[in-house]
Amino acid sequence: MRRPQGDDGTILVLVLGFAALLLVLVAVVVDVSAVILARRGAASAADGAAIAAAQQLDVRAVYQNGIGEAIPLSSDDVRAVVGTYGVRAAESQPGLQLAADIDAAGTTATVTATREVRLPFSGWLGIGSVTVTAVAHARAPLVAP
Repeated sequence: MRRPQGDDGTILVLVLGFAALLLVLVAVVVDVSAVILARRGAASAADGAAIAAAQQLDVRAVYQNGIGEAIPLSSDDVRAVVGTYGVRAAESQPGLQLAADIDAAGTTATVTATREVRLPFSGWLGIGSVTVTAVAHARAPLVAP
């Protein structure tokens, strides 16, 4: 029994097409996973640093003015503790950078974590890297009346 003319190699082309599609899907999943994991790591570091920052009360302001509705934070101590936290976090997450800020009332610390992520597969296409950012806020404990 003879095969019809023109069908030679169609299965090979179909298999190669599906293999190429599968490779593209794997590359996308790996790159997206790298970004998601880096974002989670940055968010975790920002959360921890914000909690540590919210514990840095301004002792001088408390003794001079007393305690109002919330405990005031020391901006110097907040930046110092976030800097130390950032150095330790960068050991496990290379390229992680933390920045701290305090609101105008002096009671809430805001920590911004940024990290540049090198994409494993998209680097071949010239995309190279992506910057992920996470922000965390922590307020000094409220004082009960």
